[in-house]
Amino acid sequence: MLDSETIFFNTINDYFDKHKKNWKIIKSDYVYSYIDFILINLNNLYSIHLEYKERQYCRGYNHYDSYFISLRKYEAIKKCYSNCYIVWDFTHDTKNDNEFYYIRFDEKLFETFEKDHSKNRLLIPSNLCKTHFKNLILDMVEAIPNKNLI
Repeated sequence: MLDSETIFFNTINDYFDKHKKNWKIIKSDYVYSYIDFILINLNNLYSIHLEYKERQYCRGYNHYDSYFISLRKYEAIKKCYSNCYIVWDFTHDTKNDNEFYYIRFDEKLFETFEKDHSKNRLLIPSNLCKTHFKNLILDMVEAIPNKNLI
């Protein structure tokens, strides 16, 4: 695991322990996996896939018009990972939770995004992303009941 992925993994695990959540997070063993983590609710086996990107600002301003994933990653998510969140984490440099961005994969929405074929990227408008680690956890984990899903 990369250092930032280890920190992220441990942060989620700590949240599960602190809040007595019956969830498990697993990191892919394959370095080139299209998805970094899977979270599993151990009560009902509901699963969430999570792609994590640690980022640093290279231009000295605090907001980009878009974030990106590779077109290959986009195609793999579309084909194989139906319940997926993508994270761009700038907080290691800034220590500011406002610099933590995420979006839930939605095939119809993502089809509307610009594809930069020269750089093999799908550009994801930053104004469609949500912020804060806690909000990600609320969207992913807290919204799912621990009993059988209806």
